[in-house]
Amino acid sequence: MELPFTLPTYDERLRRVRARMTAQGLDGLVVTMPDVVNWLTGVSSVGYLWPQALVIDSGDGEPEYVTRTTEEPGVHMLSWLRSPRVYDIATQDPIEVIAESVRKHGLDQATVGVELEAFTLLPGNWDRLRALLPGVRWVDASHLVPEERLIKSAAEIAYQRQAAEMADYAMEQVFAAVRPGVSETALAGIASQALGEAGSEFAAIPPMVVSGERSALVHAMASRRTLSRGDVVCIEFAGVVHRYHAVLMRTAVVGQPSPRVQEVADCVERATEAAIAASGPGAPAPAPDDACNAVLGELDLVRRRCHRIGYSLGVAYPPGWLEPMTLVAGDEHVLAPGMSFTIEPNLHLPDEGFGMKMGDTVLCTPDGARSFSKLPHTLHIAD
Repeated sequence: MELPFTLPTYDERLRRVRARMTAQGLDGLVVTMPDVVNWLTGVSSVGYLWPQALVIDSGDGEPEYVTRTTEEPGVHMLSWLRSPRVYDIATQDPIEVIAESVRKHGLDQATVGVELEAFTLLPGNWDRLRALLPGVRWVDASHLVPEERLIKSAAEIAYQRQAAEMADYAMEQVFAAVRPGVSETALAGIASQALGEAGSEFAAIPPMVVSGERSALVHAMASRRTLSRGDVVCIEFAGVVHRYHAVLMRTAVVGQPSPRVQEVADCVERATEAAIAASGPGAPAPAPDDACNAVLGELDLVRRRCHRIGYSLGVAYPPGWLEPMTLVAGDEHVLAPGMSFTIEPNLHLPDEGFGMKMGDTVLCTPDGARSFSKLPHTLHIAD
């Protein structure tokens, strides 16, 4: 059995989740998202591309994990679960098997939480599950488990710190390769190879590299475009350890930057550091965004923002790495020690022919916020 945490850690996580279920009046919980299943059990695979579910009742027994037969060896090796319920995708209806599991746990006439904000519960499957279990009162519990994950343990933080070191190494390798004639896809490949060399697992989002006028796209995938002197190059990827992500974003320029590019980069650097400084314990979730905008406003760059200032992150699988806390107006979370989140005041200036990416994964500590990355927030000049 290969687990990133001790068995008592998983027992405690399940206890906390069941306490939340009771507080919210739930008799049971059906979760399908791979990050949630992993955090509670250790299961790690791409099997979530097919219907899966972890059925949890309010008792003290083992939850039942429903998955296809192909995943069974991995469940036994990579999780603490002893008795998964597997189905043959060629001969069995997985939604019926999940419904049978709900009935087995005595939840077919109960109040049951379910993740409605889940790409792993397709509309057709959700309709069929409700039809098979007409006596269940379903309640949206999309954030029940993710809310328990917002404050990381020392062990979780250690994994994110390792992931950040891997990302730093990969970014330095990419910086070293930035030059005229190299393609965006080549740089993305260098990032992937460097992450692998450093020991990183595959990330929930592949490396993103955009250059020249495409740098204004900010969040696009790499193309076969080749770099020329004067190009701005935006780079983003994540290091991953036991599925814990540390995201890193930086901007480079091929040759000396124009005065305008340098001016914007200097402002983004100060905005990034202001946002991190405003991310200490007790700060409301929108505080980093307000601090960032106060700096960007000096150059009328707030209207150039193309993204929220940040969001919580930890365990993740494709296609995304966001947790429920977002550092925007209206989010009622209060920052606390052990929370990890991104700070990323990204800009797009398509009318000026470039964009700007700058972002770190940040940890809130009792003494303030600290970036996991050791790289400076300056524009990298590849000359």
